[in-house]
Order: sequence, then C-alpha cells, then structure tokens
Amino acid sequence: MRAALIPMKALPEAKMRLADLLDGTERAELALAMLTDVISACRESGRFDVVAVVSADSEALSHARELGASPIAEPPAVRTASGLQALNDGLSFGQRYLTRHGGADELVILPADIPLARADDVRAVVDALAGDAPRAVIVPSQDNGTNALALRPAEAVGMRFGRDSADAHRRAARDAGIDVVVLDIDGLRFDVDAPEDLDALPGLPVGAATRGWIDARARSRATGTR
Repeated sequence: MRAALIPMKALPEAKMRLADLLDGTERAELALAMLTDVISACRESGRFDVVAVVSADSEALSHARELGASPIAEPPAVRTASGLQALNDGLSFGQRYLTRHGGADELVILPADIPLARADDVRAVVDALAGDAPRAVIVPSQDNGTNALALRPAEAVGMRFGRDSADAHRRAARDAGIDVVVLDIDGLRFDVDAPEDLDALPGLPVGAATRGWIDARARSRATGTR
C-alpha cells in the first residue's frame, strides 16, 4: 500500500515569517489554499491508495477530509514540542500510524506549502521509487530543504526536516544501507516561507486554490477591504 503524507501546522501558527505582510486570517487562508493544491496534486496523480494529512488543527483536518484526504490527528503527547521538532514529531507519528495501522509499505511525504506541485511532479517522485529494493527518493527545495521524501519501506529513515534536510535525509538513507535517488523537479523546488516567496507568487504557475487566494488578496487590497 502506498500513502502520501502531508504535515500541516496549526492555522494560527502558519506562515509566521509572513506576519509583517499578512494578518492571521490571510495567513490561514493561504496555508489552506496551498494545502488544497498539494492534496489535489496527490489525488490527481493516481499513484496513492491513501492521501493523508497529519495535524493538530481540527479546522485543517476537516478541510483535508472535505477534499477526500484522510485526517490524522496528532495526539496531545506529540504536541509538546515547537518549531522543527514539532514538525518532525508530527511526521514521525503519521509515518508510524500509516505503516503500523494503515499497512503502508511505501510512503511519500510532501510539505503543505509547495503551491506549484502538479500531478506529473508527484508521479515522477513515485515512479523513481519503483522496484522492490529499499529506496529513498529526495527532492531538494531551493534552499536544500526537503520538498519530497519517498521511502520504501515506509519507515526506512526517520524524519530530519529542517535546515539542509535534503543532505540529512540522504545521509540517513545511506547509513541505513538503502539506495538513494535525488531528483530536481522544478514544480517541487519552490515553497512559501519568506517575504520574497510571497512576492514571487503572483508570477508563478501556482495551483488553482492558491491562484484564487492571490486574486482575492489583490481585490481586497485594491478596494481597501482588508
């Protein structure tokens, strides 16, 4: 069984690096729009038995369910950390849950903030995982983070998301003695973290939900309603 796993922050904490440019409602709406586009890319790829979202946020999980994704609620014990540790703890919980309760033997982890992702990009990651031998497929972000991590078996390596995580995941896979494939996929390199990423969004081929958010924000700015 092959599963996709998408981590999602609690909405009040989403995209805090953009707090000088967006208010809390705008940041939450952007986060949900990008999540929508990532879920859509996974579902449209036709490569997964399950597309799951792991989060401590009930609104994000409800949104995921409405889009046909399986919600995985982080238990209170997983919510004690903050920052990158919280991200890795939540992903580790989702990884264990899908493997031990869902029967996943292949797992593809994608961030929720990669609005250029398309079904063909997701298919390329899954297709690089093809075969029977243990393998890790890594797609680095533009700053050497990890914007896709595909694993067979699903618990082949632990979660090391954070600064230079592409290198960290590569080392972990090699230390575990499994084959590593590194892909450069334009649609998966870009994520939205910093103000310059937000500035670039309008000129990029983002997904439909993110484009809707961009257009709505432009209208509200033009009319002064927000």
